[in-house]
Amino acid sequence: MIASMRLIPLKPAPRIFARFRLTFYLPVGILVTMDEDTKTLILNVGLDLFSRKGFESVGVQEIVDAAGVTKPTLYYHFKSKQGLLETIVAERGVELLAITRKNAEYRCNLVENLTALFKETLNFARKETRFYRLARTLFSSATETTEFIVGKPLRKELVAVLQALFRNAASDHGNMKGREYVYAETFLGLIETWAILSINGEISMGDSMQARIIHNFMHGIFS
Repeated sequence: MIASMRLIPLKPAPRIFARFRLTFYLPVGILVTMDEDTKTLILNVGLDLFSRKGFESVGVQEIVDAAGVTKPTLYYHFKSKQGLLETIVAERGVELLAITRKNAEYRCNLVENLTALFKETLNFARKETRFYRLARTLFSSATETTEFIVGKPLRKELVAVLQALFRNAASDHGNMKGREYVYAETFLGLIETWAILSINGEISMGDSMQARIIHNFMHGIFS
């Protein structure tokens, strides 16, 4: 007698899908470099747009579009459009201020000082044309505007350095006493005017022309 066999159907084995999450870790140094590269990019784009179009004419959206970043990225680095302008002035202005301080150290020869100041500031304007144009615009803006407020501290420092130069020179040129501030403002304005004419290609500014300008300025002091 053959025992009957009961066949039990087998259920198909369950299909198991595994999900994997891959996490990549970058060294801190690389992240910092990428962060700084993005900041530098935004600074350069902002400088270019502000110098060509003016601060008020440029919006945040235009800046981030040109830089290829998002608004939150700009706000992360600079907090605001004004913060971006302040950083540009702080980072680029420090070189201009350093040049002015170095060449304004009185060496008992005022003509030598003024010649060096004129020449080195002109070289800076040629090298950092975008910033020099922007700075000039900030300095001459209406006093209630963001541009003037941001640019004022830099210009104030430049005038103070020049004023100290003329104060020191007054010990050798007695007729200059009490006029230091006037001379400082006048000379700074003189440099700015001729530097803009030069970088705009409206005049050729060789050594002989620079010497004539300084000569005329000195003549005005002693006349």
